[in-house]
Amino acid sequence: MNHQDSQILEKYSKAQLDKLRNSDEEVESEDEDELLAQLENDDSIITKYRESRIQQLSTQIKSIDHTIKTTNPDDVGNIVEVESEKILMDFILQYPYSIIHFYQPNFTKCQIMNDRLQLLAENYINLKIFKIKAERAPFLVDKLHIQVLPFVIIYKQGKELDRLVGFEKLGNDPMSFSYDSLELYLYRLRVIERHTINRAIRGRKIQQESDESDLDI
Repeated sequence: MNHQDSQILEKYSKAQLDKLRNSDEEVESEDEDELLAQLENDDSIITKYRESRIQQLSTQIKSIDHTIKTTNPDDVGNIVEVESEKILMDFILQYPYSIIHFYQPNFTKCQIMNDRLQLLAENYINLKIFKIKAERAPFLVDKLHIQVLPFVIIYKQGKELDRLVGFEKLGNDPMSFSYDSLELYLYRLRVIERHTINRAIRGRKIQQESDESDLDI
């Protein structure tokens, strides 16, 4: 997806999320027709290509609207905390893509991962991101041979696509782990189709003290 299309989708998604989170306040809204008109008025685009892009963007905008209408408002743009592994497995089978973080809340490195995943959830509200405390998922911990936290697994159509053990594919250093590296990793897996452009926070600084290690569970 090119820069302009990514910018349009990002602008629309952010506006809808802001509107949802600030329902009691007057929030400037982005209209689908107004955003797509930017392409209609772009003379540099060949007509046939322009029509194709408008159709693709319109489909993705409708997908964002559908997510907002069919999802618990508290879950939109957030990591969803799951209380049991049975519920988690139902979610895995329900969505085209899902990202699961097995964590312990008192581990700093898990907090760092949650911080980045939360930013991802805000920027890609169609992407389903879940977290579950490791002790609440003994069957999955055993089945997936989870020994190190944080542990993130990506599912596609209910099947494992890839996994992150600690920060091994993201530079190995949790204290310099950037949101950009996570986004690039998921982009290469085709879990997301665009890069975030106008992010208010390009990477939150982690100020917590480091744990002794990626603690074995």
